Amino acid sequence: MPVTSQQPSGFFEIAREPSSITFEAFSESYLIPEKPVVIEGVGNDWLARQRWTESYLRERLAQESSASAASLWYWMDRDTLNEDYSTPEFVSQCLDASSTFPRNQHNRIWVNKKEDMSSWHYDGGIVNVFNVQVKGRKEWFLVSPDTPLDCYPFTNFCIIDGKSDDERFADKIHTRFFLNEGDMVYIPPVWFHKVISCEEENINLNWLFTKKATTATSATLKREVERYMINDYLTKHRFRWVRQFAQQFNRHAPGYMRIIWRYDKPIETPYQISTWGLLARFAKELGRLGKTILHANKIKPYTKTLSTPKRLQKNT
Repeated sequence: MPVTSQQPSGFFEIAREPSSITFEAFSESYLIPEKPVVIEGVGNDWLARQRWTESYLRERLAQESSASAASLWYWMDRDTLNEDYSTPEFVSQCLDASSTFPRNQHNRIWVNKKEDMSSWHYDGGIVNVFNVQVKGRKEWFLVSPDTPLDCYPFTNFCIIDGKSDDERFADKIHTRFFLNEGDMVYIPPVWFHKVISCEEENINLNWLFTKKATTATSATLKREVERYMINDYLTKHRFRWVRQFAQQFNRHAPGYMRIIWRYDKPIETPYQISTWGLLARFAKELGRLGKTILHANKIKPYTKTLSTPKRLQKNT
């Protein structure tokens, strides 16, 4: 069975599997070791490939009480619009496993125009993501969490510093591929990615979930765990102004920059994190302020290129 071939640094070809892959095979080769994979043909027979347009989705989602527009995507409950698509069995087993944290919403829908770009970041919440290309085509770039990129302090969004991707990849474990209509990519937790929309209309369906425990030991996973521990400390701080600052940040920051752990228990990891370790993490994050300020003028031009979903006109 093919797996991703990784070296200390350099390019690797992403693994590819058929849509008939079993949960057991997927779990052994990709879910447990947290390796990315493209699963081909998952959505080939979906009615969504013909039906879904931005106007169709807005009309249908407006009828769903649980659906909403977020900063960059639409949220919807699991199995909403399921007459248009089918959830692969191995995906359902991941979502329903006793080793997975329960969550209210598993699904996102992305609607993008040609040349829309999601700049370098990793997904917060230590989520695993299944991303199906329902319509159009996208170019994906991935960087391993073992060879991390610099992020804005305390966020999962990478500093926009004007570097070309070739410069960025110099000492990174990375891959690059196109996701074609009907195919799915599995993005493991805290893998850095950048995505470019290639067609006039690009629509993607996601499933998200978080495992209760991980054996991964990447530098980025450690950073993410420490990030949530620091936020927990700040939101419970004895000084009111500190608590309010942390709470206001999470209330007003874009969804992809908030530091919120949604579960009652932390994820179990191999890390033993000390108070000194958290202080060191805090210092490292503050140390990135210089680079952030140096390249601050590059943030606004990027944000102007983002496509934000239109509000859903709910029936009252």
